[in-house]
Amino acid sequence: MRPICMLVGALGGQGGGVLVDWLVDAARKAGYHAQGSSTPGVAQRTGATTYYFELFPEKNLEKTPIFTFFPGSDDLDLMVAMEPTEAGRAIERGFVTKFTTVLSATDRVYSTAEKVSAGDGRINIVPVISAIEKASKKLVQLDLSALSSGTSARGNAIVLGAIIGSGILPLTADECRDSIKSKNVAVESNLAGFDIGLKAIKNNDSVNSSDPDLVFKKAPSEFDEKIAQFPENAHEIISHGISRLIDYQDPKYADFYLERLKKIHAANNSSDEKLISEVARHLARWMSFEDVIRVAQLKTRPGRLARIRNELNISEQIPLKVTDYFKPGREEFMGMLPKSISWLIPNIGKLKKGRGISLHLPTGSAFGYGMLKILSSFKPFRAKSTQYKEEQEVIEIWLAAITAAANVNEDLACQTAALAILARGYGPVRKSGLEKLILLFCDWDARLKSDKNGLSIEVDQHILLAHSNPDAT
Repeated sequence: MRPICMLVGALGGQGGGVLVDWLVDAARKAGYHAQGSSTPGVAQRTGATTYYFELFPEKNLEKTPIFTFFPGSDDLDLMVAMEPTEAGRAIERGFVTKFTTVLSATDRVYSTAEKVSAGDGRINIVPVISAIEKASKKLVQLDLSALSSGTSARGNAIVLGAIIGSGILPLTADECRDSIKSKNVAVESNLAGFDIGLKAIKNNDSVNSSDPDLVFKKAPSEFDEKIAQFPENAHEIISHGISRLIDYQDPKYADFYLERLKKIHAANNSSDEKLISEVARHLARWMSFEDVIRVAQLKTRPGRLARIRNELNISEQIPLKVTDYFKPGREEFMGMLPKSISWLIPNIGKLKKGRGISLHLPTGSAFGYGMLKILSSFKPFRAKSTQYKEEQEVIEIWLAAITAAANVNEDLACQTAALAILARGYGPVRKSGLEKLILLFCDWDARLKSDKNGLSIEVDQHILLAHSNPDAT
């Protein structure tokens, strides 16, 4: 007889440690020998952390079994992933075998690398799910968002219910409920979550319900005919780009987006969707650049405070104070105004280049919310702002470079489209990126004719450097 072994892959803040504590407490109170340990990754919220749990499946042993702090090859009976890429990480490390059942959440928490990538840099989770299915004895997926919808239940409590419902551990539901109660922390919501997970497994309810494919927002139906003019395989991402730009500005701005894409499509004169798809995703992101107005828009979205309450597991009865930190510099203030009057912003004190004014804005209050609402109301005037005009000028230079490259080589044109990654960040980082683009494109046509291969290498170097060092100036 050997111990039952379980590995939990979670991110900081998901409650993986609490989950293992519940199991250890329930097991020991039931008369089993059990042990839990953790191996921290990045010691911060959303940093990857693994937790290891062993339980000897015989009660009231006189001698204490020898436990380990980490699994060996073929040891794992159960792998629990609070985020699907954590299961993929376990496969890479050889922990998941044909003896292992994998219980994985379908909900994604995007990594920093995914977030800083231009356009849609998110990992395609489909190959990860496929690898888990091939490597494991059995895969069970839980849609934690769907299961917890309309409740205050936390994901780790739902997962605990699913673990017990799987029957892999010899613990009863009542033993685990007693463990939750004994901790005396958010007892009501944790018990509710436990019962949700238990029911989901036993009834096969909301299991495998999430589509792991990337989710795109659909544009309004009045854009259908315009989208149909482009290659079919690019329709989805173009539709998403339109939806994004309507939210950012208005339908007129989305039409401007389509006009730009049409020019690329006409110049390329190809039915291949590859270039159009690349330009579509990078262009939509760039045209929805973040400025002070956009930040204010996002901070005043309906339901933001409700989402914060849900993430922190705070009921409506408990007062919530939210304070957002801003540090706008002189360039941010100037960027909001038309060029003709932007010079009015003084270049003194904390507004000097590279510095800003530290603002702690209580957005949970009427005053703070009102201030942000005032800033977001400047959206109709965005097209007259200094930053808008500067961004659009560089976008046009970039699009012209793509068009020229498409006439030489479509792969090079796609590389050129990916250079949009340089147009990211804020303040000096963004300014430096835009200057690099302008400098690179100043002799673009001549280099396309004289040194196409050398130009391709240089473009790749710029992209790789931007990915490896996002804050580089």
